[in-house]
Amino acid sequence: MKVYSSVVSQVIPVGFADLAHSAEQLPGQEIVADRARLTIHGPVGAGLAGAVRYGGTLRTAALLPSVKVEVVVAPWSAGRSEVAIHPISELGQLDSLRANRFFKAAEALLPLVIDQLDSELPAEAPAALPLAA
Repeated sequence: MKVYSSVVSQVIPVGFADLAHSAEQLPGQEIVADRARLTIHGPVGAGLAGAVRYGGTLRTAALLPSVKVEVVVAPWSAGRSEVAIHPISELGQLDSLRANRFFKAAEALLPLVIDQLDSELPAEAPAALPLAA
């Protein structure tokens, strides 16, 4: 796996206003993919262009300490938004064991976060497209 950034994100074809509203349901959620687990806490503030940020804890399958993260929903363009998992904890070098475990877990969890957001969209909002492989 080639890593170019410490952020795992996906742009989806859903307007920001709808997705930000849907994201209000994220706090208190625990999202599980295999042995990776993402617990989403409360809001931690707004980002650029009104992006919404929620604190969280990502546990990988390893006994390594959990990674503090932010789950971010941000406007991308008209009709598109970005959903991202940002590590807040130090990962070390981008090719370290800790970083690799974070990226593997975040890549598995992100589609489930997007599915959770999609399930909370208003009925008139367009459904998110599946992630590209």
